[in-house]
Amino acid sequence: MRIAIPLTGTRGDVHPIVALGVELRRRGHEVLIGAPPNLVEFVESAGLAARACGPDVQQLYSSEQGQRALAAGNTLRLMHMVAQQMAGYAEQMNREVIEVCAGADLIVASTVTEDRAASVAEATGIPLIVLHYFPIRANGAYPFPGALPPHWNPPALVNRATWLFAENLRRVVFLRYLNALRTTLGLRRSLTSPAAALARARVTEVQIYDPALVPGLPEQWDERRPFTGFLSLDHETRTAVGDLAGDHDAILSWIDAGEPPVFFGFGSMPIRDSAAVLAMVEQVSADLGVRALVSAGWSDLDTAAARTGPHVKIVGPFAYDVAFPRCAAAVHHGGIGTLFESLRAGLPTLVCSVSFEQPMWGGQVERLGLGGHIPFTRLTADRLRAGLAPLLSDESRARVREFARTLRTEGAAEYAADLVEAAGK
Repeated sequence: MRIAIPLTGTRGDVHPIVALGVELRRRGHEVLIGAPPNLVEFVESAGLAARACGPDVQQLYSSEQGQRALAAGNTLRLMHMVAQQMAGYAEQMNREVIEVCAGADLIVASTVTEDRAASVAEATGIPLIVLHYFPIRANGAYPFPGALPPHWNPPALVNRATWLFAENLRRVVFLRYLNALRTTLGLRRSLTSPAAALARARVTEVQIYDPALVPGLPEQWDERRPFTGFLSLDHETRTAVGDLAGDHDAILSWIDAGEPPVFFGFGSMPIRDSAAVLAMVEQVSADLGVRALVSAGWSDLDTAAARTGPHVKIVGPFAYDVAFPRCAAAVHHGGIGTLFESLRAGLPTLVCSVSFEQPMWGGQVERLGLGGHIPFTRLTADRLRAGLAPLLSDESRARVREFARTLRTEGAAEYAADLVEAAGK
């Protein structure tokens, strides 16, 4: 089959789809991934065909406007910011999605591209399957991510009300751009939400995160929403894309020279003052008597020039699964890929969430007894110290290790590929 996968987002959005694309290519399918322009090279380095599709979201988040929105920690504000960006990019992205899908036998869409892909599939008669990185459909077990404080446990009726509001908001915000695409495709304008349209067409919506993280949710959905677990890259692909190219010997030597350190990953956090955050990490780790392995992420932190005490090591990109098993705990933003790796390694985890689905994952980590959650906007040295201290106990580590055994660490990409192939028959 010729399989088209239009995407947009950050590397965290593209990474698991590359894992799927590699497995589909291994099975003899012709795969074309539409990737953000800054990630086309990443996709091609995995041996997959790629073309630019969608805006450079990392550039948006790194901009002054994006950093302000991220620092506010408000999902609705971020949604508005993305909508503003799309206002200037919508027509081009419409064309790019059409071009990526041209001549395909099957379209695989993601959470962010499913609405456009659904219209293209409707116009061309090409089968469609979508992949979701987090719960994005109405249910009574959990509210819409970011709609309510993550530590709340509201009744099912309230949870469903948040989904009704969010789905209508998404429909209103993006409807103009979607109907412009439908006009281009020769389709009638529509007022239907993407969720309703896909439900009516009985499109399979694959959940590419672990069901162990959302107890009670799989029981609320039918076979149209199967769970695969997180899609990880195989060793050969990780080597090809450079995931294993970091200075791991130096990192492991530093780790093994003392007590297991705590990992601090900035990820996509809005680090407007990286020096202040680094000083906080250094102070808290010293107060708790632990070493700190600090990953700079997107911040402007100069890993070569930064000066810290001997109990802190600042590093660039590295393979989490190489170092995490030798760490004591993890502090990061709660992106699903990093969260999967820290929990898989049995690390008690403190999520310092920014927005979108991250507060939900932070709430789940806390609810499941796997760590804690602090919104990044409320992060202080005192809160970081208080949140991290209980995670350093043997009991906490034993509890997370027990949970790690329930995670689906093998076969997720293969299962997802099975579902994709079934959708194309």
